[in-house]
Order: sequence, then structure tokens, then C-alpha cells
Amino acid sequence: MTRSQMRSAPALAVITCALALGCATSANSRAGNSDDVAAALARSQPVAEAPVNRTGRPLAFVALGGTEGGRLAAYDLSASKLLWTQPAELTARVEVGADVLVHAQKGAGLVARDITTGSVLWQHPLAAGQRLIGYAIDGATVYLVLQSGAAASRRREAEVVALDARSGGQRWRVEMASGDVGGPAARGGLVAVPMQSQYVMILDGASGAQLAQILSSEEAAVFVRGLPEGLFFGSKGIFLVDRQTAAGSRKSPGYLQANLPKFVRPFYHHDMYRIEQMDYSAIDRNRILWRVTPGGARAHFRGGLAVVHNYRFFFGLDARTGDLRWAYNQPSTEAVSSTDTGRAIVYVTADGEFGALDRATGRRLYKAQLSGMVVRGATFDAEGYVPTGAAPGDVAGASSLATTLSTIIWDPDRRFWDVKIFAIEQLAKQPGREVTADLLKISQKEGMPPAVYQKAGEALIDRKDVGATDLYNATLRVHSDYAEDQRAPAVEVLAKAAVALGGSQARTLAPALIEHLRLPETEPAAAMQISRALAGMGATEALPALRDFISMYRADPAYDADPGALIAAAEALVKLGGAGERQLLLFIAEEPKTIDPLRLHIRRALTQTAPQSTGGASSPKIKE
Repeated sequence: MTRSQMRSAPALAVITCALALGCATSANSRAGNSDDVAAALARSQPVAEAPVNRTGRPLAFVALGGTEGGRLAAYDLSASKLLWTQPAELTARVEVGADVLVHAQKGAGLVARDITTGSVLWQHPLAAGQRLIGYAIDGATVYLVLQSGAAASRRREAEVVALDARSGGQRWRVEMASGDVGGPAARGGLVAVPMQSQYVMILDGASGAQLAQILSSEEAAVFVRGLPEGLFFGSKGIFLVDRQTAAGSRKSPGYLQANLPKFVRPFYHHDMYRIEQMDYSAIDRNRILWRVTPGGARAHFRGGLAVVHNYRFFFGLDARTGDLRWAYNQPSTEAVSSTDTGRAIVYVTADGEFGALDRATGRRLYKAQLSGMVVRGATFDAEGYVPTGAAPGDVAGASSLATTLSTIIWDPDRRFWDVKIFAIEQLAKQPGREVTADLLKISQKEGMPPAVYQKAGEALIDRKDVGATDLYNATLRVHSDYAEDQRAPAVEVLAKAAVALGGSQARTLAPALIEHLRLPETEPAAAMQISRALAGMGATEALPALRDFISMYRADPAYDADPGALIAAAEALVKLGGAGERQLLLFIAEEPKTIDPLRLHIRRALTQTAPQSTGGASSPKIKE
């Protein structure tokens, strides 16, 4: 069964288990048994919300590149100090223990280093045909998942190996029932290993004995993760391992899935079956940062918050509603790695700048620089860390959400239009004239993609900012001037926004709209919306301009295929005018040179709106 072919029927899942794992013939293979899962968790030791290294200091282990070659560095966040640097060609992420850190290295298999100096303690080379699928550290033990056999073969085999973290000596080795396995997670004396994208095997960290099997019956289990608050697995969402999620039902109170905007990739953790995702990559720059609060009727996202890290941008979202709580724009350079410490969002950029954001508000708390470094990625051992007191560096003061969203929209980086469209949507929800001014500015900015113009226009129309009519008028007073290389604003959008204002506020914009109707460079689509807006706001002062427009262009063949602008002008004349306008329209309808679509529309309009005869003067007659 592939990860894209997950089936939800529990009966089928058990059949699959029987065929693939032989679980029907094994007394210990009780996939989805809630009592087994509960008993396994009861053996787990509590985990403190603190760094795991023995110094207790928040550290970052940074993979460096550049002209000097691959290196690994340790950085103390609380002291803003580089501790050590060692040459190292990393091929996968760093995992951190009390005294030791481990990482995969080109040509060396797994390498263990002393945390205080970075010196190599031991190496665990791979045998011929072996692949390192993943690794984790818990306490004084390193856990490896190894796979052997051809990738295309069904005869692949896998094993979990436990090594002494300090010496590298083997403590135990367990063969898995299937070779289709992912990397491990370890927490509180338990080891979790995903298998066949449908099972999570829970092993005793001390002996390797199998304690329980989780059956993920409704969603592929492509990752496992250990945090102080518990063990987790999932793919499209997150399951907290407990007796109620033993069968992997999304209806269980331990299942969480954030409500996310369309531009966000719902990526809660890397796919631990895919070796290429073990290394630092673009995956680390575009993902969801999350923590969970267990207990109560349901588990929930900590503080009700899910944080989206999208390259240079961070967004704090209400996990239940999807509403934006805060946003942060990291200037100039992408954040290549980040973590949620439970109290802060900590990250490092490609050029070595460390930063920390308040988890609840997005306010910048910390800034420090690892000078002259090219950063590929980093692993943070900073659980529970939040900067306190005076932060190092030039930390930016608190900015309003509207201000931050504006900086994102006007950011010169042209790669992130989907993020900017989201920022426009969210900006439109914020109060204030400065927000309307920003949206109007977008309507005048050249080089924006059509989707950006459209979103800004929709926001202006929906906004109905009656206190900003002076801003609308100032924008409409801008006319195209080829000599000055000046472009008119999006009059079509502004006309729609003007009529949406309603009342006397809309009427104040009529003179500026009339000017644009008289200009030859006004596009037909804009002229159509201007006529509709003038009719909608009851602007009788527009009658001369409407008469001139329809008289001037009534026979223009350019309008034959799309006569919308002329039809809108005719409808406005019918609505706003009197007998004189009806006489003009009758003449236009009978004039042979008038384009046919306009002629037919005027005839219908005059017939449908003809005043009832009262014995006095009759209405103009239309020839049939």
C-alpha cells in the first residue's frame, strides 16, 4: 500500500496487516489496541521543557557552507556567542543529546560529536547495501533505523539499532517486520517508528521490545515526532499518541488540524520515509510550526496558534478559524531554519542572523549575527527558551499588523506573489485611512500581477471607507500623461469602489469620474464601470458627458464586438435623463450608422421604460 492509497476501512487495514506483517499469526501484533498504547505510555518518563544538553543553555547547531567548505558550528543563543566550529560535510540534520550530537556525514555514515567541543567521538559506518533512514537521541542512547535490499524490491529489510551515545557501542538490535519504514522519534524511554505509512511501532528504548502498534486507519503516518508534551504522528494533520488515537481516527480528541489560508502548504513535518528530506532544505523554509497542549476534552494547539514559516515571512494564525493574529517580515534574507520553543519562535537566516519572535504577538525579541557565515540550516536545542531583558542587537520595536502587512506587500522580492495576495486580503480587514491609501497605491503601481490588482480592487470595494473620499478623489485626479510617463489609476476598480460607498460620499466622486469618461485614453471597460457608477449614485450632472460619449462612439466599429461601454452609457441616460435624453437615444437607435448591438439594446430599453400615456404629449415612437 502506497502513502497515496491509504484506505480508511479498519477491516481492510487489519487484512493488510495480516498479509504484510503476519500480525494475524502473532500474539504480540495487536495493531490499534488502545490498552497496549496506554500501557506503553505509562512506562514513559516525563520530559522537561528545557534544552536536553547538560549545560541547560539554549544552543543552535548550524550547518555552514561557502568557500571554506562544509562546517558545523555551535552557537549559544542566550550569550550570543559562537562556541566552536568543526569541518563537517553533513548529509542530514543534527540530533542533540545530553553530551553528544549526531549527524549523517558524507562517506562516514553516522558521526557522533562532543557537544562542548564538536570533536568526533565515534563513527558508525554503513555496511554494503545499507541505507540510513533516520536517527534520534533519547537520554544516553542513539537510535538508528537502517534499511537494506534493493529499493524496488519487495524483499527489503529494516532494523532498529540502539547505540551508546558516548561510545557508539551497540546496546540492542531489532529486526522490523517490514522493510518499508521511516525514521524514528524517541522520547521519555520510548522509540516510535512508522511502518508502511499505516503503522507506528512503539518500542521500549531500553530493550527494543515491541510495546504497542498504532494503526493509522484514516491518514498516512509519514512522520513521528517527540516533544515534551508527547509523541506525535500524522501527515495531513497531527495525532497525539494516546489510547484514543491508537486506531488513528480523525474523530478522536487527540487529532489536530489547523485551518490554514490557501497559500500555505499543510506541512507539519518532513516525510520520514524519504531519505532526501532528512537534510536541511527548502522544506525547512516553508512549513508549519506548532505545539500542542494535551488534556481536557480535546488536545489543542498551544495558545490556539499555528505559525506559518514561509521563507522570509512568519504568520501567527488562529488554528481554529484561520484568522491572522500577527505577521513578521524578516528583511532581505530568508530564514533557513526555525523552531517553536513553546514560548518563542527562534530562527536563523542564510546569512547568519539569529532572531526570536514572541510566540503570541510576533514581536521581535532578539537579534544576533553570526558574521561572515553562509548557513545551510540549523537544529535548535532551545526548548522553553524565550529571550528576556534587553535583547542584543538592534531589535525592531513593535509594529502594527497593518504596517507589517504593508511592508510585505511592498517588499521588492518578486517571488512571493501568493503571500502578497494573502497580505492584501488581511490588510483590507484592518481599520484606518492608511490602509485605504495603501490599497489605492497598489491600484496605481505598475508591474503588479493581475491577481494582485484584482485582490486590491476587491478589497477597496468591500471596504466601503466613507472617511477616505478625499483619497479616492486624489487618486482619480491622476490622468495618463505619456510625456511624463504617468499612468492613470485603475479607474474601473475605483468606479466600482465609489458606487459601493453609497449616499452623498459616493456623489462627491462623480466629477472626477466624469473627467475620466471624457478622456479618449479611458479604456472601454473603465468607461462601462464609470457609466454604471454614475447611474448608481444618481449623478445627473453626468448627463452632458454621457450624451457626448454615446454620440461620439455610437458608430465606432471597435465597439461592435464588445459594446458594453456604449450600452452602459445608454442605460445611464435612460435612468438619469428625461425626454431630451430619450429623444437622443431614439435618434441613435434609428441612425443607420449606429452599431447593431447598441441599436437593438436602445430599442428594448426605450420600450421597457416608456412612460404610460395620460392623454397628453406622447412618448417618442420606435419603428418596428
